[in-house]
Amino acid sequence: MTDDLSATGKTTTQLSSEPSRDERPAVLIIGGLGYVGRFLALHLHQNQLACSLRLVDKVLPQLARLAPEFLEACSSSNFMQADASREQSLAKIFTPPLSCPRKEYTYVFNCGGETRYSQEDAVYKARSVELSLNLAQECARRKTPALVEFSTGQIYKPSSSTIKSGGCKEDSTTKPWTKLAKYKLVAEEELEKLRKTEGLRYTVLRLGHVYGPYDVGFLARGLCLAKVYERKREEMKWLWTKDLRVNTVHVEDVCTAAVLAAKWCASIPPEQEPSLDKRTFNIVDQGDTSQGTLTTIFSQIFDLKTGFQGSLISQFARFNMESVVDDVNEEILGPWAELLRENGITDSGPLSPFLEKELLRDCDLCLDAGKAGRLLGWKAGEGKEGLSVEGVRKVLDSYRRMGWWP
Repeated sequence: MTDDLSATGKTTTQLSSEPSRDERPAVLIIGGLGYVGRFLALHLHQNQLACSLRLVDKVLPQLARLAPEFLEACSSSNFMQADASREQSLAKIFTPPLSCPRKEYTYVFNCGGETRYSQEDAVYKARSVELSLNLAQECARRKTPALVEFSTGQIYKPSSSTIKSGGCKEDSTTKPWTKLAKYKLVAEEELEKLRKTEGLRYTVLRLGHVYGPYDVGFLARGLCLAKVYERKREEMKWLWTKDLRVNTVHVEDVCTAAVLAAKWCASIPPEQEPSLDKRTFNIVDQGDTSQGTLTTIFSQIFDLKTGFQGSLISQFARFNMESVVDDVNEEILGPWAELLRENGITDSGPLSPFLEKELLRDCDLCLDAGKAGRLLGWKAGEGKEGLSVEGVRKVLDSYRRMGWWP
């Protein structure tokens, strides 16, 4: 017996197996054109996970260096230019478009905030803390089912025993070792206060170093440095030791974690899981990436030797970090510019080997993501369980597609 065809040309079986439009969440992404934001928009769009999708950013799509695969998800019909850190913008931002079948957004993802290191305290207060606080207050007022706040694992400073036991858990002692992390933690604590006083429904994702196609962060700097040392035919020597942890997570896995966390958050009343650590999830892959991992991968991809500075030089750097970083930057920026010029690249996009002293500290980024696996059912995707030669080659291929790589 065959199924009857509906007016749409689909069988009744097909119709019953498809979720109705109204059952899917209406999604608002703040910082929607940032690195994580654009991938989250793409993930939701390609998998048809939202009945309505709105991206908010201060930057216009035409200026955001979007790769072709993002153009539909980040199209003008989904985009709103606005500054969510300004309280007077919130009413407009939180009003869904007329095409949205819901009166309010179901999930709000905060991918915004200051992402640069070594900025003045006032910058982080205005662009990160105020942004998070304004969004949280608006979500509390509107009874938004889920606010997902993106944070960083740099708020922990693990001991050697913590590292040996698998990394920091969500209830581990916090001791931020970058300014960015310091103010991310301030923002997290403000959200918890609003849960207690206003019934805010939120969850926090503390991330490792995020990488993937078009990456412009931690891994990108390392790759640019390796390219410079390859050109100079010099050994690329790292500070500290091969055991220093620099845990990683692929951006696509961050997106799946974010959606799972939003669903979890929407199902948990504010009075349940009544503390910041209980509403937080660490998100890293299973590879336990270290500096030794990076040196091994880089030596297989580039024609260069890698190694580590001795304890004497590392000890000197510990107490003279600013001058050490200035000297290295002076040494590498010239050759990088020459590489670009020789390859006819007039616009290298967001790539640069420029080093930030905060990221060169002798501090481990080592997280245990077991809780996300247990409560969310999350794990890194196939082929992305840890940083690999193949994964890094894919990152380089994405740079070449954009014309960024010499």
